[in-house]
Amino acid sequence: MRFKGLDLNLLVVLDALLSERGLTAAARRINLSQPAMSSAVARLRDFFGDELFSMSGRERILTS
Repeated sequence: MRFKGLDLNLLVVLDALLSERGLTAAARRINLSQPAMSSAVARLRDFFGDELFSMSGRERILTS
């Protein structure tokens, strides 16, 4: 997989989501608004061409 064109700030977003497992908590952790976090997740999904996360209750779990 090539990462050319990937905004490296999105890796910070991905790390926060994997740690916190919730969009709002992850946004707070990296000092982003919830709408900005949602936008960043949408950009990650577009880049990787995958949903990336599935919901389990109120938590987000990385897809395989």
